[in-house]
Amino acid sequence: MATAGVCLIAFAAAAACGPGGASGQGAEGSVRDTSAAPGASGTAQVKAAAGALSGDQLAKAALVTGDVKDFSAEPLEGGTPTGSSRTAKAECMPFVAVINGTPEPAPSATVYRRLVKASEDGQADQTVVTEVLGAHPSGATDVLPRLRTAIDACADGFKTKGGDLEPSEFTEVKEVPAPKVGDEALAYELMGTAQGDPVPMVFLVVRSGTTVVTYYAVDVSGDDTPRIPSELAVAQAAKLKS
Repeated sequence: MATAGVCLIAFAAAAACGPGGASGQGAEGSVRDTSAAPGASGTAQVKAAAGALSGDQLAKAALVTGDVKDFSAEPLEGGTPTGSSRTAKAECMPFVAVINGTPEPAPSATVYRRLVKASEDGQADQTVVTEVLGAHPSGATDVLPRLRTAIDACADGFKTKGGDLEPSEFTEVKEVPAPKVGDEALAYELMGTAQGDPVPMVFLVVRSGTTVVTYYAVDVSGDDTPRIPSELAVAQAAKLKS
């Protein structure tokens, strides 16, 4: 399995981001105040509410090296990437929003991490998972239902376009088994195409209270469906609960 991390931008660029992505800016570059996140549907300034974590609290709650055996955790390289992709198929926008790094409803703060299986260092098929933690003062319980509805509505795929990028095509969307973790969890696979070749992307979305955590990985070779190790989500949910 050739599993690589993906940048939180439009799919056309995401497939090019793997273990050796663009240089980053350190931990401070992987925390974003998203109280007025671009691309959020009609979302004005989101005010913090009781129970929602601040950006600093999210950063402290995120996985670190040593939390999961054989995995290192580091700030996502490249700072705080967000995309501007859109789709004419409005019912599929929940997927596009996640790919853009601006899930709907918009979080008030977002933290990015890159989780790497250390024992596979140097291997072409090294397991690399992107983790995104979002604090939701309101609407946390709406995130997963919107995605579930989109899975049914977009089973036959959709196309996206953002900025000067050519349209990106996803040929299939399907739900896949999710671990029983957090308050609720959902996993799905998007089958994308890059220059005519299949590029499977797997997403795991877990809600723990007012925090929604998204994990995703892409197989840029198109050979296998990527796997997101369940122990990552289990450890993160436990850390958020503590």
